[in-house]
Amino acid sequence: MQLIYRCHECGKIIDYLETDTVDEYSLGLNILTEQEKKDIIDREEEKVYINLTCDQCENNYEWGQLSLNQQIH
Repeated sequence: MQLIYRCHECGKIIDYLETDTVDEYSLGLNILTEQEKKDIIDREEEKVYINLTCDQCENNYEWGQLSLNQQIH
């Protein structure tokens, strides 16, 4: 099984891991709510995608503007 970390903004593969099973506790995914898991984790046959934001896309965000627009808390 492949565990693939990819950027949800640009689609870039950040990293990947070959594993027999996906253990949410060892990956730290157990701290997510069920809704967050639905938003972040995509499962396909032998692949599990963890959707994150890569450094380049994160640097492109205008965080000050987002907080002024009250889009983040």
